Amino acid sequence: MNGIIVVNKERGYSSFDVIAVLRGVLGMKKLGHTGTLDPEAEGVLPVCLGFATKVCDYLMAQKKEYIAHGRLGITTDTQDIHGTVLTEKPFHVTENEFRDTLESFLGDIEQLTPMYSARKIDGVKLVDLARRGITIERSKKTVRIYEAELLSFDAETGEYAIRILCQKGTYIRTICNDIGEKLGCGSCMTSLVRTKTGRFTIEHSYTIDDLRKLREEGRLDEAIVPIDAMYLGCRPFALDPDQLKSIRNGNYLEPEWLTPCEEPVPEQFRDIYENLLGKDEANCIRVYSEGEFYAVYQRKGRRYRPLQMYHEVDNEFNHQKKIAGKQDGDSTGSEQKSAKASSDQNAVPGVCISIGKFDGLHLGHRRLIEEMRRSGLSGMLLSVEQQPAERGILTEDECRTLAAELGIQQFEIWPLTEENRQMSPRTFVRDILISKYHAKQIVVGEDFRFGRDRTGDAATLRKIASDCGVRCTICPMVIRDGAHVSSSRIRGLINEGNMLKAAELLGEPYFIRGTVEKGKQLGRTIGFPTVNLLPPASKILPPFGVYRTETTVHGTVYRSVTNIGDNPSVHDGIVHPVTIETHILDFNEELYGETIRVSFLARLRGQETFASLEELQQQLKKDIASVREQ
Repeated sequence: MNGIIVVNKERGYSSFDVIAVLRGVLGMKKLGHTGTLDPEAEGVLPVCLGFATKVCDYLMAQKKEYIAHGRLGITTDTQDIHGTVLTEKPFHVTENEFRDTLESFLGDIEQLTPMYSARKIDGVKLVDLARRGITIERSKKTVRIYEAELLSFDAETGEYAIRILCQKGTYIRTICNDIGEKLGCGSCMTSLVRTKTGRFTIEHSYTIDDLRKLREEGRLDEAIVPIDAMYLGCRPFALDPDQLKSIRNGNYLEPEWLTPCEEPVPEQFRDIYENLLGKDEANCIRVYSEGEFYAVYQRKGRRYRPLQMYHEVDNEFNHQKKIAGKQDGDSTGSEQKSAKASSDQNAVPGVCISIGKFDGLHLGHRRLIEEMRRSGLSGMLLSVEQQPAERGILTEDECRTLAAELGIQQFEIWPLTEENRQMSPRTFVRDILISKYHAKQIVVGEDFRFGRDRTGDAATLRKIASDCGVRCTICPMVIRDGAHVSSSRIRGLINEGNMLKAAELLGEPYFIRGTVEKGKQLGRTIGFPTVNLLPPASKILPPFGVYRTETTVHGTVYRSVTNIGDNPSVHDGIVHPVTIETHILDFNEELYGETIRVSFLARLRGQETFASLEELQQQLKKDIASVREQ
């Protein structure tokens, strides 16, 4: 089941509760919501099912509309009516005074994150600290208010209703609180309803009970917005059936394999479309095979490259492969020896699992993933935990995101506890891979080692798996330029700043994915604004300097210039932390708080310090000209 259900969240449910209940209603595990709502709030909560979880980030970034009710003259510790009262004051506010104050919040405003919020600082939720009576210092963040409308106002009771259209991450109860501060009498929110997320509206949303009823009536499909409805601006094409393997393996497509087709998205789902890909949408297409939506592709020269894959691996084609696989397994003597284990395995959905240190998802890892896709089973990577002193090519979050893009449904970390280190090879295969993760097939490289003191190898794994009635595939190592492709080799290339060669071995450019932070804003003063990322300590970085890059914002790829360094471009005698500053060409939108991906293509020059802003400005012009020429 893949698509989007627009839930009308009721009071008393947290966003997590909604997901937990929906798992039972829908009978599936892979769900993701697109923006937290407090338990006491109500309204629109789009929930992504299956492969639609890949558009969660897009949907979270869309504008949100709220109707909030509030009351003047009272403040609470939670900024809403459900908290402990802190102050009560008389008020003498006219409707015009209130409206003028409300309109002062239009545009970019600074908000102090409330203590009663889910934001984490040093891994701890602020709300958990607040409930223990602890208040800590928080930084303000910039949010944007697009519309602010007064719906009703009672000067005697101080009760009011407002409509707010804003960007993600805006706290509406903080707006109510800050209105009271500006008016000098205090204010708190009494109720909140989210009425819209992007084009998803409360009028076309479903309560949990609505969804239960639809399921009982066999009409649940009526509530599921298909994924391709999010890409209506991309022209639909049918793929030559003989090329199905190409699209399933994530390869480039040739134009002659594609034929324009009629719009497959049902008419009732076309009104929710909103451009997710920006200006590049005109160069993108939707690809279907036998009526099934598979992927969004982007034109690259003559051919089309995969931009976002939405494979449905459990289709009829793969179902037949599973049946064939079970029949083959029934004929082996080893399965008869482990009939109970096989019976337990068949009681739950099985996976094809690979084990290793997946800190880069390079060509060697992709060779394993390609073999896993052939199994027809849901794919899972079990990645050995990175040690604190190590620096990985990708962070855990980046690995998880990239694995999903490559068609992997699960990405789990295997912690290197003392108990796990001492586990025997047989116990690991039997109790962890098979009993815990329900492996039906295991795929590893020929250099694979595991178990206590690394006593097990690929041959050991194959023997133990066979005894348990589970298939094991051993893949040869990938060779490039006479040497094995490995994470250590790629880390060496990144340390040298050889981004072209690193990209060749990775299968795509090295990238950094993160949330845009507020920087020194020096670039703005000289006409070259930058977006700033703070690199995690666990990630290896290229040498300091300036790089030709590509920056992905909400699915759209822009040319860019990126500087990595810890010194100021203009000497100021101050020690600075390492930062990643990117100037995106032909782009001027505000991105604070947004998640972006910066891909490093080539190193342009080393880090330099300039005598003046004028010298820096001239060099930046040269850097940008160099990028435009590529």
